[in-house]
Amino acid sequence: MMHVDSSESIERVSEVVALENVTMVYGTRPRVVYALRNVSLVVREGVFLAVMGEGGAGKTTLLRCLSGELQPSSGVVRRGLGSEDRGGPLVSWVPEPGGAGSVAAAVALGPRLLLADEATEESGMALRRAVRGHGVAAVMSTSAPAVAARADAVVFLRDGGVVDMVAGAGPEVISDCLERSGRGFEHRTRESQVGRRESQDPSLS
Repeated sequence: MMHVDSSESIERVSEVVALENVTMVYGTRPRVVYALRNVSLVVREGVFLAVMGEGGAGKTTLLRCLSGELQPSSGVVRRGLGSEDRGGPLVSWVPEPGGAGSVAAAVALGPRLLLADEATEESGMALRRAVRGHGVAAVMSTSAPAVAARADAVVFLRDGGVVDMVAGAGPEVISDCLERSGRGFEHRTRESQVGRRESQDPSLS
């Protein structure tokens, strides 16, 4: 098992998408919601990432920023070139219901990055095979530690921010990290929320 910072790469291979201090804000003051908060993450070819966190932690928003469907309120999203060698798009979503057939359909489009929201055990296994067999990158959100263990690394979100990341871990360690990310960071999160209320966000000025 290896703990790494959210901005570190698992392997020094081709970068597909990178988020640099990305923040996504909804609403206006005083009713501001931070869906993502200063997230930095590099997604590279041949690397499989899982994203975990409680409901409302920012998992789907993170995936949609990676896909290009959402433009962040602040920060930089850096994208690699398209998949000319595969004749397909940069990104392909795994369609519902998210089984092996859905993953195969997404792979057939020839993307460099596969995205799956709320991946199941079946789709997690299929994504693992796709990364190994086709050299693509994959990022999935999941609530199941056993599914997340299929990935090379797991990113843990709370209130839109990355609070932990672990690589090469099994379901038990991932479950412990998930619990810690949901409960052990509550005090720090409360402090940061107070700080955010007192500070002026440049993206809202």
